[in-house]
Amino acid sequence: MKYLFYSSLFSFLFLGACRSNKSINEQLKVSNASIVYQPILVSDSLSVKVNEQSGLMWYKNLFWINNDSDCEPVLYAYNRDGVIKKEFEITNAKNIDWEDLAADQNYIYIGDFGNNFGNRKDLRVLRLKKDDLGASEFSKAEVEVIGIEWADQEDFTRHLQKHDFDCEAFLSYGDSLFFFTKNWANYKTRLYSASKNIEVQKLKVKAEFNANMLVTGADISSDGKLLALVGYKDYLSYIILFYEFEGTNFFGGKSLRIDLSPLGGAQTEGIVFGENDSLYISTEQTKLPQSIYKVEYEQWMKN
Repeated sequence: MKYLFYSSLFSFLFLGACRSNKSINEQLKVSNASIVYQPILVSDSLSVKVNEQSGLMWYKNLFWINNDSDCEPVLYAYNRDGVIKKEFEITNAKNIDWEDLAADQNYIYIGDFGNNFGNRKDLRVLRLKKDDLGASEFSKAEVEVIGIEWADQEDFTRHLQKHDFDCEAFLSYGDSLFFFTKNWANYKTRLYSASKNIEVQKLKVKAEFNANMLVTGADISSDGKLLALVGYKDYLSYIILFYEFEGTNFFGGKSLRIDLSPLGGAQTEGIVFGENDSLYISTEQTKLPQSIYKVEYEQWMKN
């Protein structure tokens, strides 16, 4: 989001201590263990067209992104070199505050539920047919709308970043969409779920997790066994990996916190499992350029 905490960005030099595989694996037995990690830069030469990239999706060997609030209602797709290969315009919906992307076999879902002030009553998910993307470099189509409401929200008074009803992260799994809130006040995240039906849905809280960060992106591995959240707190970025959970009880297993402090003041926004479940994160432009990074998480998931 363009209203975020980087108004007084600082930078620092980090020298991380090495850990053996044995010590890392021992940490995995304890929920909320933490590891310091430097992500691998894929590209920081991205087009100015994606300087406010927020959502992140992997489709047909390209990174697909949306820019956030008040930007053009366009999805962009770029390769690992940061070269834009496709642009897709949504013709019947404004970008009020697009935050994340999700997908299943037939559809792409655009999360228009950013809510910095906590006063929106028009939260929604836009559903786009994958077949509409076409093969041309520039294309356009209309979307269908899934309306959503947080059942536990009663106060819609305008509070800039002093409330717990913002949302920037969701994913598609099975026949449902799962939402992870961005809680400005308490740094927790609440989990909601919705069907993929085209209707207005009032969503009840399924679970809550003390993320100790502002969650900005979410994705799940192709086998449904590893959930990844990305976010930040106090100028620093983090990933939380959830594993050994049953079904969609995502917070019921173990978790591992990845400290991305070597990124300095980069503003992490999106996260996606790409080819062969490789994990990538995106950052939007601040004093640092908009970029895409790879996270080699497999080293921490060994038995």
